[in-house]
Amino acid sequence: MENKPEIVQIKMDRPPRAQPSAPSKALQIKINQNKSVVVYNHIQGYILDALMKAVFSDAH
Repeated sequence: MENKPEIVQIKMDRPPRAQPSAPSKALQIKINQNKSVVVYNHIQGYILDALMKAVFSDAH
């Protein structure tokens, strides 16, 4: 007998992943009278971390 790999079809319980939703505003922080920061959903964690450190520079 030849050594051939078996191909097995599997089915997932959940439906196929839909297209990601369009970005929407998740958070708005007012810095002062003329400045505010708007954060949208799907932001990368490291970008959010850098943003929070810049906005709240006295926080650790």
